[in-house]
Amino acid sequence: MTLHWKRRVYSFSESFKNSYPLKPMKNVTSVSSNLWKRLVSAVKQQDWVKIEQCLRDMKKGEDEEKESVTNEACSTEQRHYKELTMELKLGTVVQVQLGTELKDGFPVPVVQLLSVNQCFEICLEHTRNPIDCFSKTVCNASKPFYESYNEYQNIWSQLCQIDTAYNALEENNSIILEGVCITWNRDETNLQGFFYLTKTQKKQWSLEFDLSNCFLCIRLRDQKLKNSKSDPKHLDSSEILDLQGSLPFTWVAHAVTTKPKKPKNGDNQNKITFQITKISMSYIPPKVFEQGTNFTIEVIPKKIPVREHVIENLKRANNLVKNVATNQRLEELNLPCLNKSQQKAVEEAVKKPFTVIQGPPGTGKTVVGIHIVYWYFKKNQDFLASSKSFKANPDQKPPKRPAILYCGPSNKSVDIVAEQLLKLKGVLKPLRIYCDQMEMREFPYTGSDLKLCRKSLRDEKPKEELK
Repeated sequence: MTLHWKRRVYSFSESFKNSYPLKPMKNVTSVSSNLWKRLVSAVKQQDWVKIEQCLRDMKKGEDEEKESVTNEACSTEQRHYKELTMELKLGTVVQVQLGTELKDGFPVPVVQLLSVNQCFEICLEHTRNPIDCFSKTVCNASKPFYESYNEYQNIWSQLCQIDTAYNALEENNSIILEGVCITWNRDETNLQGFFYLTKTQKKQWSLEFDLSNCFLCIRLRDQKLKNSKSDPKHLDSSEILDLQGSLPFTWVAHAVTTKPKKPKNGDNQNKITFQITKISMSYIPPKVFEQGTNFTIEVIPKKIPVREHVIENLKRANNLVKNVATNQRLEELNLPCLNKSQQKAVEEAVKKPFTVIQGPPGTGKTVVGIHIVYWYFKKNQDFLASSKSFKANPDQKPPKRPAILYCGPSNKSVDIVAEQLLKLKGVLKPLRIYCDQMEMREFPYTGSDLKLCRKSLRDEKPKEELK
């Protein structure tokens, strides 16, 4: 049995091969400047014979370019990805590093690292238990009602950290940086640090994610306790006995990146600061704090942390949003009470600034949403008709043209509404907007495959009639 890994690995000490990908994109055709000028001139003169000849030359040049770049440029995968294999046979010795975890209140040995070769290992600790490595233990459960939005923030910020850590590891889109120099604050009780990444490296390595919203697995290979008496303050008697005569080990720490101060104008370096969340062993090798020590850092991008940002910015929200979050009673608007029928639901949604319509599957919530969009459109038309009076007074600025934004939890749910609204195309003008991931799948460009997450590849493609 052979195990295969394909990972994005970049080194601070090696130069990056900055070449174009071998396979041209299906929507991109390279054209020389002279040929482009000839084509533009022929189009202006409406010389169809010259236009046809230019198109033939473009096709011929495209075929010749495909043949010439085969032996010159390396592909995107060859530049950004490294493939590693491990062959397992009967009697094969697999090198691992053991750690401990609590099970039923007792420490038990578990595999912490799997060593594939001298330059590549896999941290099974954060793969197996990302919540314990990257988030704090939650002490308070969620509640049906909250006294204030501060209480809501304190509880749900920790719950969202758990959800973010789990989802980030589920995607398995980590990037490995070799030869990273870290500056530490030397406070072992609250260990923090930072390292620099140039803007050129960030661009060449196609690091398109937010580096201040990532998880880090920091590793330092080939560490060994040379003399227990040289550093007694880090060890107690039991740890000295355990580490004496041991094989070289890899020091492992897990961290969460934090937002640094705004860089100065013209600064070519990005400062990535982080806070250590978990260290598996209490012993910290002295080489960790030495200047010039090169670390291996596995960067695990978070998924779009929308929930964390929403909870963090809740203090800036209006009272309506805070009341909804804390499940407190909303303000009375002296309107008729809600009715279970769809017509009543539509009327309430059009009249009130905020309405929650709840119902089991198949009760027609999507149909209600379609009618709500239509009646909002009618209200906007009435608003535009009443705003014509602004034209009589040139000192007053006319109001902005209103629009309606319909959002849904999935592409399929929004597609259903968009298909129904297309039937009213003569009345209103629907525009279906997809996410960046969907657009990159339909209209790829050079390097866009590095930005696609695995979930987007599993989603259905956009429907042709909605484009």
